[in-house]
Amino acid sequence: MKFNRFLPFATPSQLLVCETDGFSLRAAVLRRSDQDMELLYQAKTEQVDMAEGLGDVLAALKNQGWQGGGSAILLSPAVFSTLVELPVNPRKPRPLLQMLELARWEAEPLLLQHVTRWSVGHLLVGQGYMTEEQARAVMDMQQGKSRAGGGLALAEQFSLRRFGDLAVELGYIKRSQLNACLTGQEWLKAADEAIEVGWAAQSAVEDIPGTFNWLISCVHQSLLQRWSDAFARQGLKLRTMYPLTGCSAALLPAAETHAVLLETQPGLGFSTRIAGSGFTALRHYLNLHKAPLDICLESYHALHAPPREPVWLASWPPAPELAADLEHMLELELHPLTHAVVGDKVSPGMAGAACHALGLAEDERCVGVRLGGPLPALRDRLEVRAAALVLVLLVLVGVAELSLWVRRSSVDSYKQQVDNSWQSIDEAIKRITARTAEIGQIKDKIKGLRTEQLRLENLARFYDEDIPERMDLVKGVLGMLQTLVDNEVVIERLDEPDKSALKPAANPTLPPNPINDKRIEAENLVLEAWALSDSAAQMFIKRVGDAAARWDLHVREPKVTFGKGPLSSNGFSISLRLVKLAEPDGKIIRLSNPNPHETTPFE
Repeated sequence: MKFNRFLPFATPSQLLVCETDGFSLRAAVLRRSDQDMELLYQAKTEQVDMAEGLGDVLAALKNQGWQGGGSAILLSPAVFSTLVELPVNPRKPRPLLQMLELARWEAEPLLLQHVTRWSVGHLLVGQGYMTEEQARAVMDMQQGKSRAGGGLALAEQFSLRRFGDLAVELGYIKRSQLNACLTGQEWLKAADEAIEVGWAAQSAVEDIPGTFNWLISCVHQSLLQRWSDAFARQGLKLRTMYPLTGCSAALLPAAETHAVLLETQPGLGFSTRIAGSGFTALRHYLNLHKAPLDICLESYHALHAPPREPVWLASWPPAPELAADLEHMLELELHPLTHAVVGDKVSPGMAGAACHALGLAEDERCVGVRLGGPLPALRDRLEVRAAALVLVLLVLVGVAELSLWVRRSSVDSYKQQVDNSWQSIDEAIKRITARTAEIGQIKDKIKGLRTEQLRLENLARFYDEDIPERMDLVKGVLGMLQTLVDNEVVIERLDEPDKSALKPAANPTLPPNPINDKRIEAENLVLEAWALSDSAAQMFIKRVGDAAARWDLHVREPKVTFGKGPLSSNGFSISLRLVKLAEPDGKIIRLSNPNPHETTPFE
């Protein structure tokens, strides 16, 4: 499965696709739209210096509305692709470094052979600046071969000269034409030995068990770095370099498992046979003077394909008559391999490479080369680990959020229960408060009723008990006084004063009590009299004390003073109090009138 299918966000949605044949540069901006792509902008330049040509096409694209920046891919004839047999099972891949060494071992001699195609002589002939005969003559002179009309000395004179300089001196080409080819060669050929490779597993080799076909693409590392720097100066990142021919295979339908693909570029041919899950045969064809029809016929016959296998044709520039001619020559039905974005500036190879880079095609149909080598296995890739870490963090955050949500739901539910309970408690408190107020009112009412009851009880007791007792007491005191009054003593006043408090008993005339006398005065009568003499006054006090004892009355505060009496006669005034004592916790006889403002004087 493709890495991009697992992580579609790892592929760009918009891509700059460039293609060069060494002397021109075409560029197109393609955008992914669902499972297809669409063409946004396109441009072309014939500038030989690729650095300047890249700036020209980017400026033309920006004039059309392109914003610039992003990712780019490049198709170049400097990238060589081939099919090799390796004892590596795709289901049990080797470690990256080991696989890299195996691929480089197989690709390095093939790339060195491929680089010889971009010699100055081939480029001059390919551009039509000189003929093959002229190129062969210059090479003969370089190799020191004798020529008609010349001798050995002339051969030695040109044997060490450069091909281009010699061709200029012989008048075959112009210096400007040589400089153009030398400039183009700088972007097609490198002198270093380090190479970058990319690979994709194909089907198993039928006659060699344990061996599998692998599609390998390779390019010199310095050349790839040079192109990357050129794109970086324009604010772009070169993701991958692809071979000029062969990428159109990515446009084949995924259901096409047995077919032959023929691809043509000016002077170039590419043919491959697909069987089962991948390529089983692959051929490159280079002949700058061959017609596309001849290239396709020779490429097809070199594959030795079964006659009934479908044949697909991808040609650029577009040549509708080529398909008709091939159908007539091969006597079979030919299927044009094209796409909606293919046109006069976009080749089928550009469209196929874009499909591969945008994640719309199978990895096995197309292989590119990236700076730094192929990406490691999925589990070892930095972006996969980062994505896995982000996924783990998202899962942890999700679990935390879910836990917090559950806890919040639980807290909200519990809070709702508590709120309902508090609401019930508030309502109960309101009912209790109202009931308490009602009870308070009832208590006040009961208290008032009790007070009224007590008043009524006191009033009833006053009329039932106090008044009869008082009548008896008053009658007794009056009777006692009647017996005590003689010709020398006159009773002036007998009264009951108001009592605000009961005082402890304290009578000095009584015998001493070893225990403090805590009795209180239950009855209090004030007696005032007048006597003719002091002895009569003292005798009256004594007789009152003796007589009052029969009524449990005690004499308090007796006083005898000299003063005027009735009829302004001289005598002695007598004052004393008759009190009745009671224990503090005993029953107190209430002598006061129910109406506190009324008194009962006895004079």
